[in-house]
Amino acid sequence: MLPKKPYAFVCYQDLDSAERAMNQLNGTSLPETSSRKQSATLYIFFVSKVPVGLSPSPDLPPGLVVRTDFVTEEEERAFLSAVDWGSSPGERSELKHRQVKHFGFEFKYGINDVDADDPLPQGIPPVCSNFLQRALATGHVTHDPDQLTVNQYQPGQGIPSHIDTGPAFEDGIMSLSLGSQVLMDFHHPDCRQLSVLLPPRSLLIMTGESRYVWSHGITPRKSDIVPSAEGNLNVVLRGVRTSFTFRKIIHPAERKRREAQQGSENRPTIPVSSSEAEKLETHHVHQVYEEIASHFSGTRHSPWPRISEFLLKQPPGSLMADIGCGNGKYLGINKSLYQIGSDRSFKLTEICRERGIQAFVADVLSVPLRSESFDVCICIAVIHHLSTEERRIHAISELVRVLRPGGQALVYVWAMEQEINKVKSKYLKEKEFDGSPSVRDNSNSHGNGCKQTGEDSKQQHISDDSCDISSNSKHQECDVVKSDNSCQWTERQTTEICNENSHGIQQSSDSKMKTQTHFGDNKQLDSSNLPNKSSEQYGKQHKELVVHKNRTNFQQQDLLVPWQLKGGARSEAGGGEQVFHRFYHVFQRGELERLCGHVTGCQVVNGYHDQGNWAVILQKM
Repeated sequence: MLPKKPYAFVCYQDLDSAERAMNQLNGTSLPETSSRKQSATLYIFFVSKVPVGLSPSPDLPPGLVVRTDFVTEEEERAFLSAVDWGSSPGERSELKHRQVKHFGFEFKYGINDVDADDPLPQGIPPVCSNFLQRALATGHVTHDPDQLTVNQYQPGQGIPSHIDTGPAFEDGIMSLSLGSQVLMDFHHPDCRQLSVLLPPRSLLIMTGESRYVWSHGITPRKSDIVPSAEGNLNVVLRGVRTSFTFRKIIHPAERKRREAQQGSENRPTIPVSSSEAEKLETHHVHQVYEEIASHFSGTRHSPWPRISEFLLKQPPGSLMADIGCGNGKYLGINKSLYQIGSDRSFKLTEICRERGIQAFVADVLSVPLRSESFDVCICIAVIHHLSTEERRIHAISELVRVLRPGGQALVYVWAMEQEINKVKSKYLKEKEFDGSPSVRDNSNSHGNGCKQTGEDSKQQHISDDSCDISSNSKHQECDVVKSDNSCQWTERQTTEICNENSHGIQQSSDSKMKTQTHFGDNKQLDSSNLPNKSSEQYGKQHKELVVHKNRTNFQQQDLLVPWQLKGGARSEAGGGEQVFHRFYHVFQRGELERLCGHVTGCQVVNGYHDQGNWAVILQKM
């Protein structure tokens, strides 16, 4: 289904009738009317069944419980009458998608948290007491709620997909649906999707995996497809729906105690299995970007020159996919291309859609695009967030899979080498002139005790800027020469390979990569200050992931990089903005080309170093 496009399902008695309808209606243009302010075009497709996600799924996410008819119609009326939407404006807010009112504690959407030191004068209404006793008696939730959020949705309204803030609330969230049915969509990080029907007066309880791993949301539409008593599917119009969501907040002292315990007992380590890798990336990549999406997007507005140059060279009419598109800043550089983006972050794709950019949620490890269908593909600053070599190779193979023969992919990853020929990357240079405070790691904190220092008291964001290239910077290029059964690297003239500020990678007799760097003065790169150990060796000697000190050279390949959330929640200790840690695997010279060599059916036509990043251009054979 096309995202955010209206649709209807029509059933015909026989195939001939369906074919005649399609032939007559497909492509028909509907003129403007008093109720339709612009013309519309009908597109007709054959489907054998209602697509997954548009009707209730037979399964539920693990840890999710739905109890139908949990309250009576009389109790429903009492609940609804207990909320006065016209009073207490300080406790009520009019959001883009719905009306909201809070009891006990206000959930502040700007910081995705509650202020435990600022309780509301009105606690949970007494009308909820009997209901809460019955809900706790189910045994799925063990704590008495002290925070209530009431949402009221008009037909056609919804809520973006999200995960309720983990540190703010205890496990076990209860939501009572009143007034109308709705389909709630649940999304797993591996791209699984389940739609759960919530009838009026039903109780939804989220615990465990459904609470912390699956995101949930409501698609804004005016009807739902629900099963009938006869086993068919009916279109049911939505009415005004009011949800009562009960939570138990975690107070700051308890949060701090748990964080300290997790820091000593469950410190992030370099993964040695697929399950460990998925867990690490969920907590230190996916969830972080959901938290920092708005701030992150605000720092990503200037296209990087060399990537723009690559896109502008593509022939008009080419089909382009941006895998890991972020806020979509490259989807529009070349307006003669047909382009679409995907990103693992729900909030970043929502930002794309608000900007009128076509983007959808998907994981780089499982891109839901047809094989051999795209002319060009870019994947910028994505693969370095994957925590094992197998996952990084698989991501590259996904990029190659969606390309048609002859199509090209541009891949950028953060480089371990941030200083080449004694020229520092912009990432290292910024600490010298921006005057901004930095988040420094405490070697004894294991990522939990970061503090902020600096002369300027103004809070600024801390980011990797891993591919941030100034328009007047010199391109540092590495052209690659290799021949391999699976991935062939094209050869350029020596004069092109050995130009100033570029270096060539040559193939040794034992098929292992040897690196020799050439410069105009015939001096080789001084790499004495760079570690020469592989990530596997680091994994054995440095099992725990260290927190990198921003704006400094990398000391190992697998690490956590701080991001300071500007304008966000304060840390529990009360000192400075909230800090998140993102996992990175920074690439050594030649490593990206080596990984491409494990992918069949492609060739590396160019490879280069660009202001602290390694890049390759792949071509599908």
